Amino acid sequence: MARSSFRATVVLAGVALLAGIWLAPVLGPSAIPAISLLWLLILLYLLSAVYRILRTWTGRAWAGAVVVLLILAPVILTAMPASPATTILLPCPRNWTRLTTFMLRASPMTAVTFEVGGATVKICYSRPAARGRRMLGGKNVPYGQIWRTGANEPTTIITPVALEVAGMVVPPGRVSLYTVPGPETWEIVINRSTRQWGHESQYTEAVRAQELGRTIVPSESAAPPVERFTITVAPEVQGNSSRTDLVLAWEGTRVRIPIQPASR
Repeated sequence: MARSSFRATVVLAGVALLAGIWLAPVLGPSAIPAISLLWLLILLYLLSAVYRILRTWTGRAWAGAVVVLLILAPVILTAMPASPATTILLPCPRNWTRLTTFMLRASPMTAVTFEVGGATVKICYSRPAARGRRMLGGKNVPYGQIWRTGANEPTTIITPVALEVAGMVVPPGRVSLYTVPGPETWEIVINRSTRQWGHESQYTEAVRAQELGRTIVPSESAAPPVERFTITVAPEVQGNSSRTDLVLAWEGTRVRIPIQPASR
């Protein structure tokens, strides 16, 4: 392949790789397997192109080492044990024991970072979309049943300091945030276990045994309806004290979870 044609193919492959990440949430779950397969083939082509380019500069051994490092980097950065302060700076943790983790996602993962008592706290979660279905109170997220508060891995709170989440004390580190939705109130569940897959069938007795606590908060109407599940942060000032509300919003429902530094 001529050098100019090779460059053009690499550029087009890079554009296609980025387009796949953007298209997956738009096209929905049914298209994910086919898009992911094509996306992985493009990724393999780009890795082979990197190897080909580096081989001419550094030789086969170094080129191969760089490609292997590129392959392993996402796993290392999202699965390595680290302190909360370091984890907050890294990409959101992922569960690489599941085949779906290697695929594109119809429910993209995102993160929210905010300050609580001068410390940076990070929330990692995935954002499913309604797509014309009734989600909350429907067959996908029925009332009265445990929910991962998102999709894919369970929603995770990463904090370097102790917090009070809806009145429950959360120690420094990483915890999962589950909920039990209801028509008027939601049950908030904080759990030490964060490495399980988020699907509700994975909430076993062993996982439940690691709960830090449960509490009830009211829900309220949201207008206009929110198509894709969203977590935002809203500061609240009450007299001389302040707190932060974690706001869960989806369809016509909004739930506020108060977060503040733990009392010493």
